[in-house]
Amino acid sequence: MSDSASGAAAPRVDHIRWIGRLWRRKPWLIAGLFVLTLLSSAVAVTYPYLCKRLLDMIQALLEKPGTVDPMREVDRLLWVFIAVGVGGLVASLFPGIRGVTNSIFEHAIRSTYWRKVLGKDYAFFAKFGSGDIVTRLTDDIYDFPKLSWFLCSGIFRAVESISKIAFCLGAMILLDWRLTLFSIVPIPVMIALFYITQDRIYDTFQKNQQAISAINTRLEMSFSGVRIIKAYACEEKYGRFFSEVLGTRWNTEMAVARLEVVLHMIYQYIDYVAQVGIVFAGGLMAVKGKISIGTFYAFYTYLSMLIYPILDIPQLFVSGKRAFVNIDRLEEMSSFPEPAVKDSVSPVGTIESISLAGVSFAYGDRPADALSGISMSVGRGERIGVIGPVGAGKSTLLKTLLGVLPPREGSVLVNGIDLRDADLRSYRAQLGYVPQEALLFSGTLRENVDFGSDSPDDALFRTAIEAAQIEAEMESFADGENTVVGQRGVSLSGGQKQRMAIARAVARRPRILLFDDITASLDAANEERLMRRLDELYADLGCVIVSHRLSTLQYVDKVLYLDGGKALGFGTHEELLCLPWYRAFIEEHMCRPSGPAPTVSLGLRE
Repeated sequence: MSDSASGAAAPRVDHIRWIGRLWRRKPWLIAGLFVLTLLSSAVAVTYPYLCKRLLDMIQALLEKPGTVDPMREVDRLLWVFIAVGVGGLVASLFPGIRGVTNSIFEHAIRSTYWRKVLGKDYAFFAKFGSGDIVTRLTDDIYDFPKLSWFLCSGIFRAVESISKIAFCLGAMILLDWRLTLFSIVPIPVMIALFYITQDRIYDTFQKNQQAISAINTRLEMSFSGVRIIKAYACEEKYGRFFSEVLGTRWNTEMAVARLEVVLHMIYQYIDYVAQVGIVFAGGLMAVKGKISIGTFYAFYTYLSMLIYPILDIPQLFVSGKRAFVNIDRLEEMSSFPEPAVKDSVSPVGTIESISLAGVSFAYGDRPADALSGISMSVGRGERIGVIGPVGAGKSTLLKTLLGVLPPREGSVLVNGIDLRDADLRSYRAQLGYVPQEALLFSGTLRENVDFGSDSPDDALFRTAIEAAQIEAEMESFADGENTVVGQRGVSLSGGQKQRMAIARAVARRPRILLFDDITASLDAANEERLMRRLDELYADLGCVIVSHRLSTLQYVDKVLYLDGGKALGFGTHEELLCLPWYRAFIEEHMCRPSGPAPTVSLGLRE
């Protein structure tokens, strides 16, 4: 994905409703957290009041001895302290449960959006690069102060703060309503400040997440193309490219840090001013005897308890804005148009034939069609060769047969059923596909081959690697079939990766095999052995083979000649040799890698 793609504005969604839908998955857990939150706040607010009662009792004993029975009062307070302590012990479970819930939500979000990403088509992956997708499914969700943290810890910390403020203010009003008025002065000021800065907060966090996506996209490109970078000795040049995106992230991170520091300082000093004013006012009232020492102590303690909750409330808005950015970025992926899903699909059964009927396809907004009016068919036991110059649409044709690229015009028919109306899962389960650029997954050689099979076993594995001509090389590795290939098969050569991809396709027991230029990994002798082995294993196997090698044409029944996305010929090799453009292509591209020009007779079986 280009970096600009990640910079596209994410859709604004109803964030509260989005959170509500997620919470409804765990209603009892959320209810329990609310109960523990209120219990934790109530326990915290009870202690200063009990201390006030104790101090007032001591003051009464000192000023008016004999008016209070100290043992009875102490006994009563002791039992209350024990009850509050038990409540505090239960409430102490709250932070741990909150942390576990963060992880539960993280898993639920990532699983949900991962499944949605897998359901997208080629257009989605043309817009969103792998680095950007990984960022949205990891960094946007995980840890403080991102989405999963906000959904539980962030919100319930705010709920705890609000409940603690409410309980404290209730107790303070009972103690002295005049001092209470001083305590609530900072709250409207802080809310007004957030309202003024909320758009700045959202935009700053959004730019920072986009910068992180750009970094990860660049990293993914670097590691995937590290051999090219080193082969061209471009480490320094590519380092400059990487420094540019690092610089962008540095600027956005610094903008986030400055914004958070400034807001925190403002909120903190507003609260400190109010605290100093209340200490002076309360102290003066205690000196004049308008309130007791116990009341002043309780009031001061409540005031100290209010500092962090009051700071937590604006922090909820700030972390909420960051989380809303994360939600919007996830929803940007989710809302990307998906292939149309029909209410009912037709089972394809065992594949007997696949046909293209006037198929045209174009990538994105490109003016030229990659395929234009293509008609062809392949049946069980039939082999079709596809040739043509570079950019003719050969790989696009195979992806259309796979059902990965939906036709703009025309139809792909499987057993006469339009693929748009067919069950794609059962259809693709009967296909084997070897792409031009073989991709292996991180894991062992055995795992990569078994990936293509629903019920892998040793016999099938051995058959697949023997047919792909990779058996001897696999046994030469120190760990044999358990050799770890690394990301994208980095520890294997290009030819070995291609043959592993062939083994993976064979292990599916396919009805139709789609080969995209596998001759790059097989010499003529190995190619012959592969074709002969496929004949032995699957007598009625259908194949569509894209090739740039003339010898491949001897293994096919018909040839489809493409040029500029158009089918200029479809028939046997001997029939197409009558076409001047086909013959010219064969002579120029497939018969003369070196040495003299071929003779006029180009029949393969002469």
